[in-house]
Amino acid sequence: MKRKVLIIMFCAGYITAQAQQAKPYNLPLSLQTQKKIDQLIGEMTVEEKAHQLASFYPNGNKRLNIPHMQAGEALHGVVSAGTTSFPDAITLGSSWDITLVEKVSTVIAQEARALGIHQCYTPMLGVLRDARWGRFEEGYGEDPYLVSRIGVAFINGLQGRGGKRFDKDHVVATAKHFVADGEPLLGENGAAVEISLRSLHEVHLAPFRAAVEEAHVGSIMPAHHSLNGVPCHINTDMLVGVLKNEFGFDGLIVSDNNDIRWVQDKFHVTSSRSETIRKALEAGVTTELAWQQPWGDQRLYGPDLIVGVKSGEIPVKLLDNAVRKVLTFKFMLNLQDEENPLGKDMSFMEKGNGSKDDGADVFFSQINASSFNPHKDYLNVLNNKQHNEVALEAARESLILLKNKGNVLPLNVNSVKSIAVIGPNADTIRLGTYSTQQPKYFVTVRQGIEKIAGNGVKVLYEKGTDIQNPQPEQIEKAIAIAKQADVSVLVLGDDAKTVMENVDRDDIALPGEQEQLLERVTALGKPVILVLIHGRPTGIQWAKEHVSAILDGWFLGQETGTAIAEAIFGQLNPGGKLTVTYPRNVGQVPAYYNALTPGRPRELWHASSDPAYPFGYGISYTQFKYTGLHLSKSTMKENETNYAEVTVTNTGKMKGDEIVQMYIHDEVSSLTRPSKELKGFTRVSLMPGESKQVSIPITKKALEFWKDGQWITEAGEFSVMVGPNSVELNKVTLTLNK
Repeated sequence: MKRKVLIIMFCAGYITAQAQQAKPYNLPLSLQTQKKIDQLIGEMTVEEKAHQLASFYPNGNKRLNIPHMQAGEALHGVVSAGTTSFPDAITLGSSWDITLVEKVSTVIAQEARALGIHQCYTPMLGVLRDARWGRFEEGYGEDPYLVSRIGVAFINGLQGRGGKRFDKDHVVATAKHFVADGEPLLGENGAAVEISLRSLHEVHLAPFRAAVEEAHVGSIMPAHHSLNGVPCHINTDMLVGVLKNEFGFDGLIVSDNNDIRWVQDKFHVTSSRSETIRKALEAGVTTELAWQQPWGDQRLYGPDLIVGVKSGEIPVKLLDNAVRKVLTFKFMLNLQDEENPLGKDMSFMEKGNGSKDDGADVFFSQINASSFNPHKDYLNVLNNKQHNEVALEAARESLILLKNKGNVLPLNVNSVKSIAVIGPNADTIRLGTYSTQQPKYFVTVRQGIEKIAGNGVKVLYEKGTDIQNPQPEQIEKAIAIAKQADVSVLVLGDDAKTVMENVDRDDIALPGEQEQLLERVTALGKPVILVLIHGRPTGIQWAKEHVSAILDGWFLGQETGTAIAEAIFGQLNPGGKLTVTYPRNVGQVPAYYNALTPGRPRELWHASSDPAYPFGYGISYTQFKYTGLHLSKSTMKENETNYAEVTVTNTGKMKGDEIVQMYIHDEVSSLTRPSKELKGFTRVSLMPGESKQVSIPITKKALEFWKDGQWITEAGEFSVMVGPNSVELNKVTLTLNK
């Protein structure tokens, strides 16, 4: 056996790099620029100041030559025609590869700037704790440490690091939604959240803390809901007390769509428009998103803001502070150097909405999101073949193998004569939410299989069922081709109507009649490969027990069919792992691995408390062996860094990637703690017979917890557990001395 030793301190090095390269929010502006900003504020009318606070709406000023700052959506690719479609957020997280994540978001930033976009409403840093939630696919996972690491990498790619920060190829990232939207009551989007400060700090605030302290994210978007009774958009305790004063955030805060108005209209915690606006400004909300709303009473940072300032109900200082923040970012981005800094050359606002009284004669009309203000060479940027290569790399690394009974996969093209490709997601575009409706291209699973199979394998296809409005005869046609084939590939999951924002569910089963289709095809007794293309954890306990193999792709982007076909035929060895727990059924929701220990043993009638698949799970076409787990030091002090070290060996016959995961548990604590918490991970690639020694850092931050309003550590013993997932773990003991 060939043995190679390599010390890997990936996470430690990456975090250190953040501390060394991250810049303050306000990049050093010259004294001249600062004076220019003050001068502009002094020269603006109240009307002109109000227009500076509009997001995704004209905010350039022709009279004073103030550039327009354009926002856009870019969850996993810019939402505009012809852009690169990457794997969805939950999919990208499944790669557990922070270098890859930063590479993806770097490309997204380049395409955004080429289209004339300067601020992107992404990433979504919600910690996912309820599979019924329609926005599940927008997040990275259920663990705050993992979400933090993926989020920091994504932000760094969007904004740039070091001298590239906010340059002509980068944008302002917007971390959302602040805070705790990933644990909504009943899984309902925007549902009220009542939660302890401890849970807030240890779980839901943790990714935002990392985004601010490490990546210095430029913008934050509050959440739709009320938090412990206070709407997030006027929650000064969170936005000022925690975000600004505790974390040190000094960037933009952009409202979510219409949410400033809803403080009064939905939550009824204010009695007037002026009071609502004043409280939002006091909380630090600098700009307002009111999608497709004209300049009128539906836009609070509009005429009502102007009236409130002129009447004295809203201090002009609050308005000036917000305008100063907006102008600061416009100068940091050097928007005055854009090809058309004032935005798309469109007619002025319609009469009635653009009278001289409201200052609209110096502003451009409503911007159409589908036709931003592209640079002259934008098509060259969008059609860069290297961007497609990054999309394919991301799809390959994110694909997860959940089951492979009898090593049915990979298929041998020389022994398989016919394949039945079946399912509503087998031969259609499935990109997930916040995606362009006009991708540059999309490879379906059917197309991918046909390309690799070639002429020697007969590929039969039937949809089998529609997710919406299924017809009985569809299943019968699928059964007919499955009988003819040696093996069936069933491509099932979600469409745009079963998982997306404001589309929550009270079930997690395969929607429509897909379960019946699966059971009917499996009953034929031939090998069945289930391929999941979906946006939330699906109840697949029956499939786990009955089908031959399961490949989980979530939404893999424009190269969906390529990556899946490569895995089916062995050109790719899947190496992704779950970033969420898969419940057996909706009765186990919410399900997450790091729940607190219950007060007594559970007894379920005719049921198991184990999930279908645990957090961190994913297998491979090869096998990995963990040996020699030890600590660099058996004891440590708070100011020291220790290392968990383990040798990982590929004992199989195929090259493969393994994601090494480290969990920690405080053996005796003054507060109840989870049985394990992820505190480190790294992805390694190994040839057959190759070994690598992996070293994962342990710092004070990995041992601390929130108590009595502060982060603390307690002396004593900690279990350090390392393995391939959250269940199969080896353990050593670490002693912390105060």
